[in-house]
Amino acid sequence: MLINKIIVFAILGVVLISPQIAISQQSGIKRLNLQECIQIALKNNPQILVSQIGVAKLQKKIPEARAGFYPSLNFNADAGRLTAQPGFTAGKTGDSYNSGLALRYNIFQGGKTLASVHAARENYEAGKSEYKGNQHDLILSVVEAYYRLLQEEQFTRVAEKSLQRAKSHLDFANARFKIGLASRSDILKAKTEQSNAKLALIHARNAVSMARGQLNFLLGRNVSSPIRIVDDLAKAAANEAGKNQSKFQTLVEEAYKKRPELKKLRDQLQAQRSFIRMAKADYYPGVSLDANYNFNGAKVSQLYRSNYIGLSISLPLFSGFSRPARVAQEKLGLLALERQTAALRQQISLEVWNAFLALEEVKERIVNTQVFLKDARESLDISEGEYKEGVGSMLDVLDAETTFVTAEQKYIKALADFKIAQMVLRRAVSGKYFEEILK
Repeated sequence: MLINKIIVFAILGVVLISPQIAISQQSGIKRLNLQECIQIALKNNPQILVSQIGVAKLQKKIPEARAGFYPSLNFNADAGRLTAQPGFTAGKTGDSYNSGLALRYNIFQGGKTLASVHAARENYEAGKSEYKGNQHDLILSVVEAYYRLLQEEQFTRVAEKSLQRAKSHLDFANARFKIGLASRSDILKAKTEQSNAKLALIHARNAVSMARGQLNFLLGRNVSSPIRIVDDLAKAAANEAGKNQSKFQTLVEEAYKKRPELKKLRDQLQAQRSFIRMAKADYYPGVSLDANYNFNGAKVSQLYRSNYIGLSISLPLFSGFSRPARVAQEKLGLLALERQTAALRQQISLEVWNAFLALEEVKERIVNTQVFLKDARESLDISEGEYKEGVGSMLDVLDAETTFVTAEQKYIKALADFKIAQMVLRRAVSGKYFEEILK
């Protein structure tokens, strides 16, 4: 008995103290709406910041590729001593000093430099598209975390109200028991209901804390940081649930135009074609302009000048079949990208289709759960009234209470699912909504 009492007091302590801690942490904190949460995430999320660095690195490869259009200038200097071996009459022992400037300008390389610049630009554009796709994914994750947090907060309110009703049901049973109109079984059932309501409230509050941690994680904040958000679930149901969606095929065509993943592959295809041109450039001769201006001699004080300027041509004749092998590799790379593009288009079509159907389904759920909630509320009122008047049973009250709580939770979840499903469809299409956010 002592252990049972300790457990009961511990549960009561958690139930009574936890709300005070939560209230003290949340008080004075500005409520963030969805757009504010998204903007914070886009600025602070570590994964997005890493993606930004990747794009910056790709951008720096463009001037690196352009370096092939400019001449190279080098300064060279060396000093040494040559010692002739015994019996080697042609050699002569002595010092040697050389220094000078050497300039080379590649006039023609079969178009390799130009193709290299094009490849760098196209890879940079592909990197930007990948970055945009990562942004879209982050926005979708923030939306889901935002509305799951609202869902868990409302579940907590449902649990709190259910606990209050459980206490009143126990009061009803005790009052009726004292005047001989209720059995001991009614009191035990009411106490069981109250205990279950307390446990449900503890679970709901823990779920809220976990949902807050997930949203903070996406915003690039400490997961335990207090956060308050604006509740717009009811507004979503009132203003948006009845809107008609565009036809499926129209959405798919828009997705083909706007999805950053497809844009990335298109840029990679262009880059791969440039790689093929670079590989084929090895079949052409190379023409370069060379010039140098040197000082050399056996003594530092007696150096003499020399200079040279001229054209050089290099024609590759045989390289062990490496050139055709490289061209074949680049062509296979192009073919693989083309197959990936076709596969991605099919995947996008399926994503849009599933998202479209999910949104239509959740809109119907909102309508049905509204009716379910209204009927469950009326059933609970009738059961409570009948029990007070002595014509109903505690079991009827408990069944009605369970049904009402279930109806409330289903309605709240349908509202959250609607907002998330709406964003999933927008992500599948990646249309105007994301472009406006990322301006």
